[in-house]
Amino acid sequence: MHNKSTNNENLMKKLLFLFITVVLITACNSEKLVDSNDYEIPPEIDVTYSKGNANATVIITEFSDYQCPFCSKFTLDTLPKLQEDYFETGKVRFVFKDYPIPNHVYAQKASEATYCAGEQREEAFWEMHVKLFENQESLKISDLMNYAEELGLETNSFKNCLDVDKFRNLVLRNRKEGIEKNITSTPTLLINDEIVAGLQPYDNLTKIIETQLKK
Repeated sequence: MHNKSTNNENLMKKLLFLFITVVLITACNSEKLVDSNDYEIPPEIDVTYSKGNANATVIITEFSDYQCPFCSKFTLDTLPKLQEDYFETGKVRFVFKDYPIPNHVYAQKASEATYCAGEQREEAFWEMHVKLFENQESLKISDLMNYAEELGLETNSFKNCLDVDKFRNLVLRNRKEGIEKNITSTPTLLINDEIVAGLQPYDNLTKIIETQLKK
């Protein structure tokens, strides 16, 4: 009897270890951050980009980092499926929030670049968003400038936007919002009030979404 109990305990420990390992290898983890700053954002640049029905009862908010490979996989592989199944059908609204991890040295400026793009043309935010995830190994300022040119943006205005840190506080406020929700890794989704950390199989996400839709 004792041996059976011990075996069960060992099995549970192994399963727990495997679960933790899966979480660790499907997310970019950050140390627990603290941010007590009060970021003031001028109203004319206080923007949030979203997709789907603004009146949807289910809202997915993604906290993401442009240097995180799991965020890239979510954006390039999972997001198009969600777009087709839920955003375009009006069932779900998707909201993007920045969460640049401090030791990802290019993530902050990459986030700012998306807003500098969106300032010129709204859809350019999403175009830059995808381009950055497609080119995660090349996120220096010179690379960002090349992407702006490829997207047909006015490069002088784009460079000035980056140089003066126009959207710096907006990005940091987005991250602070995540910190206040106890988010410590990317990608993390909030599906209404349910936190889903790490890159998940699509079927897992649809089960959560469908449950939320039935509420």
